[in-house]
Amino acid sequence: MPKAPKQKSNSLIHPNSRKALQLARSTHKHHKKLDKIKEKASKLDGVVKKLLWFQENMDDQITYYDRPILEDLVERYLQRFTDELEQISIIQNVGCRNSTQHHARERAITIAQEHEAMLFNSAGIEIPDLLNAEFVRKFKTWNGEAKSLPKLKLIKFAKAKSNTIVNTSRS
Repeated sequence: MPKAPKQKSNSLIHPNSRKALQLARSTHKHHKKLDKIKEKASKLDGVVKKLLWFQENMDDQITYYDRPILEDLVERYLQRFTDELEQISIIQNVGCRNSTQHHARERAITIAQEHEAMLFNSAGIEIPDLLNAEFVRKFKTWNGEAKSLPKLKLIKFAKAKSNTIVNTSRS
């Protein structure tokens, strides 16, 4: 008579066994992969939000931007959080106790503003290529999806003292 096949039992795995180490490695690898996916998605989300801001704040009558008008648009972009900072300061000044309720958000905004201003004044901030009339027409019809982001042309735009515009390609 043939032997019956061995059935796998749901017994516990010893913590120092090779199987336990293998499971630990595979779960660690899986978590690292998920973290990279989340990090990439958050970076793309930041770029999409920036491009959507530029799309919403573009003038519909302008077919392409020249340098001074584009510089004013970037300056407005750098000051986009001033209303929120004023609201936070009003909330903090109300009442007689020391409120640190919105301190983290306030700090995040100031760090982002300082970083973007530094980029704009030195190497250049990455913005859509609004100096090109054909791209402006295409950018106005962009639907805001991240999957069509590689088709959009971005440039590094610095303040007028440096007359260089460096083209960058997104891939």
